[in-house]
Formats: sequence, structure tokens, C-alpha cells
Amino acid sequence: MSGQRIQLDGIDSIRALEGETLFCSKPLLVTTTMIQDFCRSVNQLDWFHFDEQRAKQSSFGAIVAPGMFTMSLIHSVFFEHVELHNMKALFLGTDRFRILKPVKAGDSLTLRFSCHKVEQREQGIAVHWDFSWHVNAETSPVTLGNFIVRYWPQLSQ
Repeated sequence: MSGQRIQLDGIDSIRALEGETLFCSKPLLVTTTMIQDFCRSVNQLDWFHFDEQRAKQSSFGAIVAPGMFTMSLIHSVFFEHVELHNMKALFLGTDRFRILKPVKAGDSLTLRFSCHKVEQREQGIAVHWDFSWHVNAETSPVTLGNFIVRYWPQLSQ
């Protein structure tokens, strides 16, 4: 991505994306510090997140991230690529989230993000966004899922 963010100006601009890929992010290097900071924030203090020597000798081969680590990165990566204008948004939840392979310290992640479905609501729309995280440019994802965000027109004041 050349630094230019995708401009979503009102809910009609999202409707136009139904079935389309929104972006594929630039690589994000996962560091031991990122993993351990996340683990401390959620009190997940298992040895395979902190003991580098033991993790290196384990079947993982390195420090590994908790399963929800990639989910926690979506918000910041999404807003590195997208700007919302003239609408309000509310995260409603996830329909599915799957962890297919561990993410290790030293891995490089990319996020593929697409608009799966747009549903009309009495006011605004509900958007089902699909995502998949890929490690080290592999075609098979390490995590994937879908979540739903509700959007309403921003009324002028």
C-alpha cells in the first residue's frame, strides 16, 4: 500500500464493496516483545509465550502468540488502510474465528480483508467482513474469520 488510505464515505460506499477484497496489508513483523506485551495485558503467562529457550526446544521452535493475538491486531491494521467518513460504526461481534497454525516470534503477518456481505437494517447496514492472516507470504492462512460491524449515516449537526 502506498500510504494512501481507502476512503469510505458513507454507507453506500461500503455497499459497493460487497464481494470485493478491500486490502491486503503490508507485512507486519511479530516480535517477542509484541507477544509478551499482549500476554501480560490479558494475564496469559504460559511458558511458551515467555521462556525463549524452552520454547525453542519445544515443537513450536520459538515463542508463540496466543490465539487471540491476531484478532487483536485487526483494528489497528484496518485503520492503517481505511478511513470512514459520514457514518457511525459499532462492532457487533464475530460469527467465526479459527486458529489454524501458531504464530511465532519472527513471523511476518499480512492481513487480507474483504466485504463478504452487506445486510440492510431498519437504520443503516450490518457488514460481514471476512479476514485472514497469512504468515511469511504463505497462501494458507494461520487464522481466519468473520465479524460484523453496524454502520449508520452520520447526521449533520
